[in-house]
This record gives sequence, structure tokens and C-alpha cells, in this order.
Amino acid sequence: MLSNFVYFVVRNRFVIISLTLLLTVIAGFFTTNLKVIIDPVAILPASHPFVSSKTLLQKTFNTYDALVIVVESKSGNSVDAVVLEKIQRITNQLKQDKGLVKSTLLSVTSQNAKAILSGNESFEVRPLHTVLNQPEKLRAWLDANPIYRNAIVSPDQKSFAVIAEFYPDPDGYNSILQRIQPIIDKECDDNVNIYLSGEVDFMAEIERYSERMIILVPIAIVLIAVLLFSAFGSLQGLFLPLLTANLALIWVLGIMGASGIPLDVFNATTPILILAIAAGHAVQMLKRYYEKYERLRLETNLTPKEANELAVINSVSKVGKYMIAASVIAAMGFLSLTVFEIKTVKVFGIFTGLGILSTLLIELTFMPALRSMLKPPVMKPKPIRRGLWDKLIDFIDHHSITKRFAVFWLVAIVTVTIGISQVKIENSNKANFADWTTVRQDDAVINEKLGGTQTFYIMIDTGQIDGVKNPAVLNAMATLQRRLIEMEGVGKTVSLVNFITRMHQVMRGTDSKDLPETAETVGQYLLLYSMSGDPDDLKSYVDFNYQRANLKVFVKKDDSTFVMNLVNQTQAIAKDLFPAGVTLQFGGGIAEAAALNEVLVHDKLLNIAQIIGVVFIASTLLFRSVLAGFLVLLPLVITVIFNFGLLGWLGIPLNIPTSLISAMAVGIGADYAIYLISRYREEYQRNKNTALTNTLQSAGKACLYVASAVSIGYGVLALSFGFKVHQWLALLIGCAMLVSVFASLTLIPSILRRFEPNFIKRV
Repeated sequence: MLSNFVYFVVRNRFVIISLTLLLTVIAGFFTTNLKVIIDPVAILPASHPFVSSKTLLQKTFNTYDALVIVVESKSGNSVDAVVLEKIQRITNQLKQDKGLVKSTLLSVTSQNAKAILSGNESFEVRPLHTVLNQPEKLRAWLDANPIYRNAIVSPDQKSFAVIAEFYPDPDGYNSILQRIQPIIDKECDDNVNIYLSGEVDFMAEIERYSERMIILVPIAIVLIAVLLFSAFGSLQGLFLPLLTANLALIWVLGIMGASGIPLDVFNATTPILILAIAAGHAVQMLKRYYEKYERLRLETNLTPKEANELAVINSVSKVGKYMIAASVIAAMGFLSLTVFEIKTVKVFGIFTGLGILSTLLIELTFMPALRSMLKPPVMKPKPIRRGLWDKLIDFIDHHSITKRFAVFWLVAIVTVTIGISQVKIENSNKANFADWTTVRQDDAVINEKLGGTQTFYIMIDTGQIDGVKNPAVLNAMATLQRRLIEMEGVGKTVSLVNFITRMHQVMRGTDSKDLPETAETVGQYLLLYSMSGDPDDLKSYVDFNYQRANLKVFVKKDDSTFVMNLVNQTQAIAKDLFPAGVTLQFGGGIAEAAALNEVLVHDKLLNIAQIIGVVFIASTLLFRSVLAGFLVLLPLVITVIFNFGLLGWLGIPLNIPTSLISAMAVGIGADYAIYLISRYREEYQRNKNTALTNTLQSAGKACLYVASAVSIGYGVLALSFGFKVHQWLALLIGCAMLVSVFASLTLIPSILRRFEPNFIKRV
């Protein structure tokens, strides 16, 4: 049936080629819509309570991702006039930004940064910016109002910060930073140091690093081309697999562009993956074509043109059904990533799966049509000198039926398995970057000078109007803040309590940190504040009905282990502090990372089980043998074990990018096993004594080419200096491919040779 289809394709080659080129042109047009954008919604598990809290926090307190700008005097003077002028200009220009959440803009020069001072029989609220030109008075006001210490001014008053939060930008975080960077650049001179950090800065940097794919993909293409040329020694062997890969890539990117789905840190590497997989499948088909063409020319009287056309039909007919099976299994492996609750992981799985299916379609239609039109290969005498590939295959062939490989894999698996116990499930934006990068160095400096560049939010919901005014609630919040500040990684806490405490101090003329004893007194203080100041000054800390309060925790870490520990300790402390009916919810960028951490464990285990099930069932049906299903799984299970073992031994965290590698390794690795088993069965029918050698020399060598193509393609990510995510992928995927292919080459043929299962004897 497949041979009839291929015959139809060859006979209608002009139509097939024309339709393919037309589709490619259309897809190429839509690739112009592609952008690298990190959608904060797409990378979060919507059902997690931390994520659902995010929406409520945004609605109630306008909490969004923040940018922290710190200006430090090089002269070492406290309350430096030059620094204050720069802070004022930066603050004023940020006010004009269209994406700014205006109520969150905070600096010593912003309208909502105010000192609570003694007044006539009461207190008065004065903006700090009214005394910018009076250094001594500004120092005194800052000392008397510690609310701002470690938040927007360093304890030594030599460094001042501007904190601004921004609404999500449809063009991504880098778009926000591109608007803000010129404002900062204008203030850079020899008098000050300016540092930048915060969630916006880190996410924008991730987008920038993801854009490196524009450079890395062409490098990958060149390296894969070199590999193909060394493998086949001909221009056709170089260009045809690359043509398949590039056509499939254009199709997938065109679909992404047409659907309006952007590239992000997770799916930005999809082009390299599709290139490598497509080139690999094309290699299997092309190698069989060359073998068949050579045999036809040597064993028949066909002309080169006749032999070429027949070789095309025969090679696709022979390899096609196994390519279909391998491609469908690989595609299902990636499509299984849709079990993840995280949208961006689903997108990665869907479009990689589409890339594999596109490759299959191209190899079954366009490439046979094109090869049948090209000039037949020139028959050349085989070189006497044998290259690296040949020597490696000879070594495997020579030792395949001995116990050496079995012992090697047993020792290796036991050794690597020990590392699995050391695997840490961790998500951290900071950890994605090398310590020497500017984004990490700036962050470290700001954390040293201030309370922290990341903000963790604790929303206290009293469940009733004016519940926040209850002294029991306020005292519980005060105690919670004191306990939190003692924790490692916490540098500052701010809540409504800090403002009320200061009001009470001024009213009583004391430095005591006691709070008012009645809700009525609290209400009077807040009324006086609104009359002297501005009610919106407290908008970030309490809602309009005084039902919910927002406790801001400035932290120096963002790893999910730290966050979950913070959450657990907060819950334990709060349990015995707050009155009945009061509930706590948590939010902020670092809380979302912790949510990813929790969801990742469940989804990853489910994903691995699902892929293994899919591969086993499909392989069993393909070869009509349960044993064949287990044989296909054998190298894949070994690869997964090695993958997790390497994570543990090398100290690489299990996070979203590294968690995808198991699906990739299984999806691609299944190809090796399927091609080897199918070719061995074919060779066994011809001559069982030479079946092992012929299988390794043909399909085995092609598998080496495929594994090398994937490893080299992803290896270019190692050039993404400073961005650990890309370098982790380069290392882990390269290792996964090598482990998978060598496990397949050394175990499967030897098992088939030694035990000769019944399924290889069936035609």
C-alpha cells in the first residue's frame, strides 16, 4: 500500500513539489509575526492557590512585577544632592510611562513617600520630597520614619531606590525595559553607580537570551551540515536532509506566527530540536536510498535514471512504515507534554509534535518527488580508510554478543542511580544566570544595600469590614513581621502596622512600638492621616473597606525552596496569632515560582509514565510482540535514569526546562530502537548469520548520525554564555542522545542475536 502511494508521488512529482513550495512560502510569510515574549500567565499553573491569589492581589492592591532602580553616590556622602536629583528625574519620567502602575511608584521623591511628624495636638503628614534641598532635615525625617529604611533608602543613606511596578506588556518584559533604559542611561555619569534588578529586569533578560536563537540556529545548521557531509561525502547527502529540516522548521514557525503564539524561554529552542529531528529522519531514509541504489546498479542492468526512481520507491516503501511509527511515537511523546498544567510547556509539546509530523509528511511526499528528479548519484569505489563511525560500529559489532556491554550498563546504571537521590526540584529566575552576568551582579549589590529585590506578599483577610482595625489583628501582624525579619533571606517587611505604629508614637510622644488599644483609636488615626496626607498613600497596604491588609516582605532570594519554607513558617506562626476567621494568602513573583515547583513534580511523573505507556503500546502493535515493546523501552528507561542521575551528580536543578528533556529523550530515542529492530528483522530474513553486522553497518550507523545531529544541534546552546538554561539543555540533551543511541546499539542487536525471539522470524 505504501509503495503504491510512493509510486503515485513520484508520478505526480511536479504537483507535489509545487504544493510543498506554495505551503512553505505561505508559512514563511507568517514567520514574520514571531516574537520572543514571556507571558507571565502562560508559565503559571492556574489552579495553584498562589496563582489564584495573584489575581486577587492585583485587583485589591495593584501588585504587579516590579523594577528596582538604585542610585549610589561614588563620593560616599549620605543624602547626596546629586543622587537625589537623579532619583527625582527618574521618578518624574517614570510617571509618564504608559505601563506604570502609578500607585506603586515609590521613592523619596514620589508623592506617596511621606513622613509622619509631630503637629499641633496631632500629627501631620509631609512628603519627603519637600525637604530634598535640606539634607539635615531629610536625614532626620528618614530616621524618624523607618518605614522607608531598607526599602527605598539604605541604612547609611548613601543609596536610594526607585521601585516601580508595571502592567503586563503584550510585547513582553523587554519592551518595558526598552522604554525605561533610556531614562536610566541619561543619569549615568562618573558621580554615581546605578544598579537595576527586580522581576521585570530578570524576565526581560531571559527574553534577550532567548532571542539568541536567531544566531544559534544558523550555527546549528552549519554544524549539522558538516556532520552530514562527513557521513555521506556528497552534496545530496548534505543538502537533502537539511532541506527536509528547514522546510519542517518553516512550516512550524509559520503555524506559530499565524496563530499568534510567541516564542519564549521554553519553546525558543524548538527550531533547533526540529532541525535535528528532521535531519535525523532524513538521514535514515537517505542512507537506505543510497544502499538500494548501489545494489540495483550492481545487481541489475537498469540505467542510472531507472535505478534512481526504483531506489526512491523501494527505500520509502521499506523504511516508510517504520518512519511513520517512529515519528508518531516521537510526536505523541512530545504531545504528551499537554498533561502539564503550564501553558508554555503545552505549546512546546504541541509545536514540536507538529514539527515531527511535518517532517514525516515532507519525507513521504516532497523528498521522494525531488529525489526522483535529481541526477542519480555517481558510483564511487568505497574508500579503504575507515573513519570514526566505521571504527565505532566495528567495535560494537565485535563486542555485541559478549557480556562486556551488559556489565558496563549495569555498573553505569547503579552508579548514576545514586545521583537521583540528590536531585533537587528548584525554580529560580536568578539561578538561570551565571554569577558574573550584570543582572546577577546588580542584584547582589542591591540586596547588600537594601532589604531585597524581590517582594513576597501576604494578604491577611479578616473576613469582615473594618476587620483590619481590630487591635488583635494589628498586633498579630506586628508579631508576624518581627518573626519574619529574623528569617534568613528576609530583609524588610512593611504593612499598615508600620504606619499606625508611627502615628501612635507621634501622638503619645514616645518611641514605644506599641499599637493603639482600640479599633476606634485606629480609625481616628487613619482619618487624621487621610486629612493630612492622601488616602491613596495606603492603597498598597489596605483595601477600601479595611477588610484585607497587604504585608510586603522584601527578600533577597527567589528559589522555590526558600519560598515554600517562608510560606510554611508564616502559616505556623500565624496559626496561633490571628483571631478566628482570619485567613492568609500568598502571592508575588517568587510565590509563583514555588507554585511551579509543586506542580512540576506531579506533572513530570505523570508525563514520564504516559510517554513510556505510549511507546510500549505503539511498539508492541508495530512489531506484534510484547517483547519488542519492552526492547524498545529498554534504552529509553536507561536514558531517563541517566538523565535524572546527571541532574543529581552535577547539581543541576529539576525545573521546567530540564524536566522537558525526559520527553525529548524518550521521543527521539524510540526512533533508534524502532529502526534497529525493523532493520534486524529484515536482515534476519535475508541471512541470520550476517544480520547483526548488516544492521549495525546500515541502520546502526544512521542512528549514530541522528544522535550526533541532535547532540550537535543542541550543543550550540553551550555558546549561550551566561544563561545556564541553554547550557544545561546542551549538556543534558547531548548526554541523553549519546546514552540512548549507545544503549540501543549495544543492547538491542545483541539481545536479538542471542535469543532470536519469534517476532523477528515473522515476515
